[in-house]
Amino acid sequence: MKVDLKKAYDSIEWDFIRQMLHALAFPDKMIQWIMECVTTPWYTLSLNGSNFGYFQDDLLMFCRGDKASIIIILRAFATFSKASRLEINCEKSDIYFNGMSSEDSQYILGVSGFKEGQFSFRYLGIPISYKIMAVGDCSRLIEKIVQRIRGWGARKLSYDGRLVLVQAVLTQLHSFWTRIFIIHVTVMDRINHICRNYLWSGSEEFHKTSHVAWEKVCVAKKYGGLGIVNGKNWNLAMLGKYVWWLAEKSDHLWIRWVNHMYIKDQTWMDYSPSVCSSWTWRKICQVKDLFKPAYCHGKWSTYNVYVGYAWLQGNIPKVPWYPIIWNILNLPKHSIIGWLAIQCRLLTKDRLLRFGIITNAYCDMCLDHPKDHSHMLYGCRFSACWWKLSAAWLDVPLPSTEIWTARRICRVESKLIHPTYAVKNVIEMVKSRGMQWKWTSKYQYMHWAPWLE
Repeated sequence: MKVDLKKAYDSIEWDFIRQMLHALAFPDKMIQWIMECVTTPWYTLSLNGSNFGYFQDDLLMFCRGDKASIIIILRAFATFSKASRLEINCEKSDIYFNGMSSEDSQYILGVSGFKEGQFSFRYLGIPISYKIMAVGDCSRLIEKIVQRIRGWGARKLSYDGRLVLVQAVLTQLHSFWTRIFIIHVTVMDRINHICRNYLWSGSEEFHKTSHVAWEKVCVAKKYGGLGIVNGKNWNLAMLGKYVWWLAEKSDHLWIRWVNHMYIKDQTWMDYSPSVCSSWTWRKICQVKDLFKPAYCHGKWSTYNVYVGYAWLQGNIPKVPWYPIIWNILNLPKHSIIGWLAIQCRLLTKDRLLRFGIITNAYCDMCLDHPKDHSHMLYGCRFSACWWKLSAAWLDVPLPSTEIWTARRICRVESKLIHPTYAVKNVIEMVKSRGMQWKWTSKYQYMHWAPWLE
């Protein structure tokens, strides 16, 4: 039954809410926040930088497909309505039948006053159906992601801006779905494709080769990636909590029902589903087999999604350049350029020559050597002079984004930029940020060249 409540915000009894929160052992501070939101006429919740007012007035109730069970549910809600002053809006409420005779269905419709609903329907933006979730059922999710991207496309954001939006918004949109459903592999591939295109091009369509493989991008920054969530592994980690609940025999209604209907007297870790089991149940059993080595060897005393996700990502060694590239004193734009440089994925002339875009790969500054990453950052006479002047001022070399800027000016405007001009720009940038650089003896000199080999 999908029940709509009549003007829930205006009619609910506030003392009832407070008493229920105390009975459910909510912290006093949390109760204070909730009551502040409920009892004041204006409030907003800030989610990903956007403000929303919120009060949910729809709920779903489930019971057996027989007249006695439905009548009990309706009587229980009538008792609840007297205590809370919440009433059912029959015109907007639906009841969904499965496996009931037409006579029983008509009787329930007459008693309840509800309309008969048809599968599938949406609740809180999520499709609800008794069938396997098809690719088409997730079209709304993909549409939301594309709409966000088209809204951001006009802003012409840089790599670092697009990275923040992919991390904070796009991945969170599908994370909400993965908490509830097993997302089809085709849908996850499409979402990854959209996120990858937006990161490298700023739009949902991108017909060129990505700078870095998506599998490497979806790794934590300290392991050499950009920290974007791997959607497939996240979905599996979300399902891992059900496997853990079954292993620990948690006190949940669903756990008791599964043990009664499927597992029965068998051991959960040794259980194998029958061929007539539902698709969703077989998928959960597959996730159980995937996590079985970690469960059986006692790797976890408790389970949360982040622990399961880290285990699925595998043992990846930390990269030594993480504290330099992602230092808090770095500008985000410089960190992204430095990260691409370490991956040797900047569009240097040697790479453009391999792609067939240009015919001459020699350096625009010195004209003595092909422009690859090593030459651009260290081998060129311009680069060597830049490092020397920078080290004289700060006693430590800085990221070479000014060299990249000078290279672009040289190519586009046919002007040669003197190294002292680039150093002056760096000095003014650091001074304007108002930060005092403090370096210990072990940070006085750092080599990047070995990491580029």
